[in-house]
Amino acid sequence: MLMNNTTENPTVIFQPDGTVETVVVDQAISTTTRLQNFNGELKSSLQNGLEFTALLDQLIQTNDPHELLDAVTQLIDYRLNSDFLIFPQQYSEADFYLIFLSRLLQQHQNNQLILQSSDRHHELYHEFPGINAAGYFTFQIDAQNAGGAYYVERQSQARLFYVNFSKHILKFNATAVTSLLVVDYQKKFVYPTVKKFVLLLIKIGHLFKEDFGFDVDFNILDQSNSAMYPVIKADLPAESLDKLFVVASKAGHMLKAGVNGEAILELKPGLIVTFGDEAQLGMTEQEQWVINVNDSDEELSWFDLLFNYDFIRDWYLDNLNLLEIKVDPRYFD
Repeated sequence: MLMNNTTENPTVIFQPDGTVETVVVDQAISTTTRLQNFNGELKSSLQNGLEFTALLDQLIQTNDPHELLDAVTQLIDYRLNSDFLIFPQQYSEADFYLIFLSRLLQQHQNNQLILQSSDRHHELYHEFPGINAAGYFTFQIDAQNAGGAYYVERQSQARLFYVNFSKHILKFNATAVTSLLVVDYQKKFVYPTVKKFVLLLIKIGHLFKEDFGFDVDFNILDQSNSAMYPVIKADLPAESLDKLFVVASKAGHMLKAGVNGEAILELKPGLIVTFGDEAQLGMTEQEQWVINVNDSDEELSWFDLLFNYDFIRDWYLDNLNLLEIKVDPRYFD
């Protein structure tokens, strides 16, 4: 008698009409199908890994800024692991922002930010020569907005700027710049050292604006004479200017009234600070109190004055509840 080598198991199937049907399932075929499915999923997972490495090659090798942006926007959303293949060592989303920023600067022959790796924290980070003894910088992912991340000084958690690849925006944070670079670093470093770092931050803003068309808000770092720094108190009480008049006089400077009622402080020839609302400055009819720095060389911002003039810094810090420069409340607390 001939024997059938195929292992067969009967399977009972209940039909909708109430009848019962018995069928035979060929287990050999079923096993082959499962193996083929497994192998197919494994191939797909390996192909997914190869596509990831191609994007990573693009991120670290391309000299085209648009290819660079395309690579990082795909990598931060890339899911490398699958149910069939797990890669134990991977870069985090925050790491890709750091790599992108380093590569963007390299494309413009700027290597001031040093990309380092921490074995202890299993992360990448940035160091800036001259201030690296005080801390280092990483990105912190914005969980609320896709494509967004904060550039953070790790020790203080100061969020210096926010970038969002999906919304094409970059915004600097006056609160963090003041607390870290003015209050903290002013005690630790000389002005030229901190200024180099600030100029790098400004350079980063310009690269995002020029290479990718991002909407960039330089905020407290804006060096243009047309920059108007709005303060959180729209209608500033007169006593705030009275206090400035007193501390300026003690420092050898005279606060004067302008033709439209604004307050004018000349710190040196070619450097004038004006305090007033937008209506007084002929900008709009809005009564929003602003500060304007007019520097003949357009190299100084409100940050620079806070760092270098003790009486201005003390007056500003003592009255932050009235004078603090506004930030975008959608991204900064």
